[in-house]
Amino acid sequence: MPAAHAQEPAAADLGERLGRALARRCVVAAIGNPLRGDDAAAKALLGRLEGALEATLVDAEEVPESHVGRIVQAQPEVVLLVDAVDLGAEPGAAALLGKDALPPSGFSTHRPPLSVLMTYLEQETGAEVLLLGIQPKQTQFGAPLSPEVERTVEALSTLMADRAPTSRDETAARLR
Repeated sequence: MPAAHAQEPAAADLGERLGRALARRCVVAAIGNPLRGDDAAAKALLGRLEGALEATLVDAEEVPESHVGRIVQAQPEVVLLVDAVDLGAEPGAAALLGKDALPPSGFSTHRPPLSVLMTYLEQETGAEVLLLGIQPKQTQFGAPLSPEVERTVEALSTLMADRAPTSRDETAARLR
């Protein structure tokens, strides 16, 4: 289900789950190679979220393990990893997954595998670690974002900004 259709029930559920995650002390970490087409989706999303969220934003590119110290230092309650992942869906589809729900195909251009990174982050931070996966269409070197993924990035940035509290006072009120 493409995230661009925010009125659809699955998108509404994604929005609710993202809203709950963003209402807590959150780190959003973008994973991906900015030179490989749709693998740059996370970086594009992070750029759109700059200044729109009360979250720590980390551009981890292809080496998220190099940013663990910064993530731990933020003392998050939630770590939201964003990456292009083969969900076995249409290009531009998005899903919010825990490590036990990662697709078996495991497409990712990153090492260590995302499941290992997620487990390590859970252990180091005590936080809930989630993956916001975006189905890529193309990951060729030098390719731009596909139109499908570009639409999803735009829809996700709007969805996340709309669902996120605008201040820590509002966060506290939402959690009561």
